[in-house]
Amino acid sequence: MKILIAEYAVATGLQGTFQVEGRAMLSILAGSFVRLGHDVIYPTAWPAIGAGRGVVLGCRSDDDFGKFLAGTQADAGLVIAPDELLPGFLEILEENAINLGSSPKAALLSADKLACTRLLEGAGVPVVEAFDPGDLENPYDPGDGPFVLKPRFGCASEGMELVENLPEELGVGRIATRYREGESLSVSLIAAGDRVLPLTINKQLVCVEAGFEYRGGIVPYHTDREEEILRVAKAAASALDLRGYAGIDLVVGDLPRVVDVNPRPTTSIVGISKVMREELADLILRARFATLPEGVTVVGVCEFRKGELELQGNGLSSG
Repeated sequence: MKILIAEYAVATGLQGTFQVEGRAMLSILAGSFVRLGHDVIYPTAWPAIGAGRGVVLGCRSDDDFGKFLAGTQADAGLVIAPDELLPGFLEILEENAINLGSSPKAALLSADKLACTRLLEGAGVPVVEAFDPGDLENPYDPGDGPFVLKPRFGCASEGMELVENLPEELGVGRIATRYREGESLSVSLIAAGDRVLPLTINKQLVCVEAGFEYRGGIVPYHTDREEEILRVAKAAASALDLRGYAGIDLVVGDLPRVVDVNPRPTTSIVGISKVMREELADLILRARFATLPEGVTVVGVCEFRKGELELQGNGLSSG
């Protein structure tokens, strides 16, 4: 098949962390599909990644990214983009090719951190409580702090702030969550309707003092709470009707509690690609067209840092 992998940061020429992580994800996914014998194309503003065929965008705006999706001749595709933009891009993709990821509806709900939290809470999934103090229709007694302030829509740890007391005004588009002590973990999984295949539990290396800065990960991360962590992650994926590759971020303290849902490939695939024997592309395709296996084979541990990606492209240390 002809597979489109459209990674927003690489396609539009974003600088910094987004470009570094986006290029790493794109390279890994493209290489996996190529090894299975598929023809891979991807939009880019950068040099070739070593797998597939890059198509340089003349302009690099959101509209140009959308126009590229609309004009694709691919059979199927994946889109990796900022959470608030992803639903619209997925709608365009689905008009022209088979979407190998989550639906626009699931992506929209996942992007809205407040609505997502409320849906999961209603489904009985443990969550880190999120609320908008200015929402008089849904009053919430926050109790005592500390609290985390963050954008209602946004990627990963962008714009997060730890405070002891709630300010009188959060600002437009911002919400508050209760600060829960615990380990910052994530679960990478492949979802196919009522079937959810966990790949790995991952340790997220996050610096709270630096504003919840994500600095890398350990894949897989072994814990004696694996069973309850996977149970919560699978319940969240099913409640949101996720499809394809997704990542569930959790804080594991009194309970494994969902913090964020990423309905798309995440940076953890940098480590997964080093320790999992199965091809990511095969699992993604099986989630859409066939049957997922009962499990995956993971050998060893991979620890990576953002700084290594910046210096070495996909430079990793593993053991």
